[in-house]
Amino acid sequence: MGWECTVEECERAGRALGLCDMHYRRLRRTGHLGPPGPITRTRSICQAPECPREAEAKGYCHGHYLRLQRTGVPSESPLRVEGRLCSVEDCGRPHKARGFCAAHYKRFLATGDPQADRPIREAAGLGTIDRNGYSNVPVPQELRYLTGGVAWIGEHRLVAAIHLGRPLLADEVVHHRNGNRMDNRIENLELWSTAHPKGQRVVDLLAFCIEMLYHYAPEISSAVVEVSLAARSPDQI
Repeated sequence: MGWECTVEECERAGRALGLCDMHYRRLRRTGHLGPPGPITRTRSICQAPECPREAEAKGYCHGHYLRLQRTGVPSESPLRVEGRLCSVEDCGRPHKARGFCAAHYKRFLATGDPQADRPIREAAGLGTIDRNGYSNVPVPQELRYLTGGVAWIGEHRLVAAIHLGRPLLADEVVHHRNGNRMDNRIENLELWSTAHPKGQRVVDLLAFCIEMLYHYAPEISSAVVEVSLAARSPDQI
């Protein structure tokens, strides 16, 4: 485009707002420019007071970030209490809203009465099969921090998230080794990434590779950075 990023020591080609593509996307995602090069994708704790959840966007967990977007105030009141049960006697289902589980809450909205004496029909089976052949399963309340609060998700993604101990990134795909989409044993699953740089300049590809190492292999990323900086000539483009 004929001009460079305005961030000090950043030599990438400009894209918008005086910034290169990397800093432009980082500013939109986090609100901060950060350093001139790739940064480590570390998992941090939500900055809302007394919230133990992992930060997902702009320093907040999924719940507080949604509240920030909706009300502009992310932390005036606590999020839904995990482990809370329906107030209807002998129900035992997870709390949804106004003291009721999802089924009793729907009845309350429809009639003004949770109809505690009326039995709740139990759905057969533990999940559903979507039109692409993937098994979708309900996510227990205690595991929803791995799914961004989502209550139903592909079983293969949930199994992978549990194994990794973290939520999957938007550009991460869980692949079935043997091609059987119903075989969701961890031995049959492998993590793929759809992330890739838009440009094809060698320096951009190297920066992308370093960023991937920061995220997936931090123990060797520092050595790679040192070698790449030592090998780079001052006039390299």
